[in-house]
Amino acid sequence: MSVYKEGYYAVQELQKSNAQIYPDACDYGIPVKIGDNNWNLAKQLGEWYGDKSSRIVHRYSTGVNVDMVVTLMDEWAVSDGYKTVKEATEKFHLGFTSCNTGVCKGYNGFITIYKIN
Repeated sequence: MSVYKEGYYAVQELQKSNAQIYPDACDYGIPVKIGDNNWNLAKQLGEWYGDKSSRIVHRYSTGVNVDMVVTLMDEWAVSDGYKTVKEATEKFHLGFTSCNTGVCKGYNGFITIYKIN
């Protein structure tokens, strides 16, 4: 199996579950409970493909935000000669925000994942 295939699979699966968190705001994300499938996909992305030096944790009296950059590469386009390594490299923002209201009621928070290139 290719090196980045699991990373792209995780991004696609997470993006399928994207929902508006609050009806009166523009917050979108994937509601998660620690240990559920979406939590584990995001955790795998961070551990395998995350830039550890980009990881930032903000702690507040009401919760926590964690952000990092994940780097994936379309290695098939590189091996087929369609793209250079630089052209095939894609960066994503991976974030977690704790919350327990709105769509997050009954969850630990929500995950965000979006391309930043």
